[in-house]
Amino acid sequence: MDLVASGRTLRRRWILTSFLLLLTVAAALAAWVKIPGPYQAESMTVLYPSQQASKLNGDNPLMSFGGSLNVAGDIVLREVSAPSYAAQLAAHGYTSSFTIADDPNTTGPILDVTVTGSNQSQVEQTLTGVTAAVKNQLAAIQQNYKPANRITSQVVSTQPTAKLLVSKKARTIVIVLGLGLILTFVIPQVVDAEIAKRRGARGQRVNSNFASAAQYAGSPEKVTESEPADREQPAYQGSPTASAERAPRYSASARPDQAPPRGDRYPAERSDRSATDRYSSPPPGRLRNGSADTGANSPERHRSEGTRI
Repeated sequence: MDLVASGRTLRRRWILTSFLLLLTVAAALAAWVKIPGPYQAESMTVLYPSQQASKLNGDNPLMSFGGSLNVAGDIVLREVSAPSYAAQLAAHGYTSSFTIADDPNTTGPILDVTVTGSNQSQVEQTLTGVTAAVKNQLAAIQQNYKPANRITSQVVSTQPTAKLLVSKKARTIVIVLGLGLILTFVIPQVVDAEIAKRRGARGQRVNSNFASAAQYAGSPEKVTESEPADREQPAYQGSPTASAERAPRYSASARPDQAPPRGDRYPAERSDRSATDRYSSPPPGRLRNGSADTGANSPERHRSEGTRI
């Protein structure tokens, strides 16, 4: 891909590019405002040994932790996280998603409850319900034992107000921005290519029309129009039947009897003659060009025939 050519295309289609860029920013802002959450809230519940187990350490439960408490905590988290128990919690209004796991930062019997959801108040309500469910379930599985022999629990940390997960929400905004920027880069390229294609097709069509017109103009056009029969057309001079016959309309050669007068039939006037001689009347019996008049009315003919003019 030629980035220089792509940049020129974006600059050439700057109106479309600017519109798509503004649309991308507006979509990102709308996504930030309209898409709720996600929110998250956490709590920590610790399990204490029973009073009977603490007697060996002076009734101090903090000195009596053992591996049995981790096993008890694992049993509780599995029972509360079961689908059937989660459905019971949802039926009571605790609809947000939650997870229960052993605290990764310690080896003690500490259970971490994490609740996430798009509604802040719902997340806080679900956290309260799940945390109480851990304590209730621990008591339920020990209901057949004496209170002195039961493991107890206590909430050591809780987050009453759910916090917004900015990183997860920003991930969605980044996806929207990335998709918008890709479309901002691709759409002007496609539009510019389509416009160039249409211009090329239109130019080719115009060139073909010009070529057709030039070829049509260079070819002789056959005229098939016929002249009206009663139209009088001029005839060539010197034709004996000038009034009866019409001269040909186009450039066809004339017939011998319709040939126009030739220039050599009428000799040019001599340049040495004066204007008086050139335009004066000739003497009787002579023509203007100097030859004798031998016509029927010429004086010479009348003299030879003994007639009188």
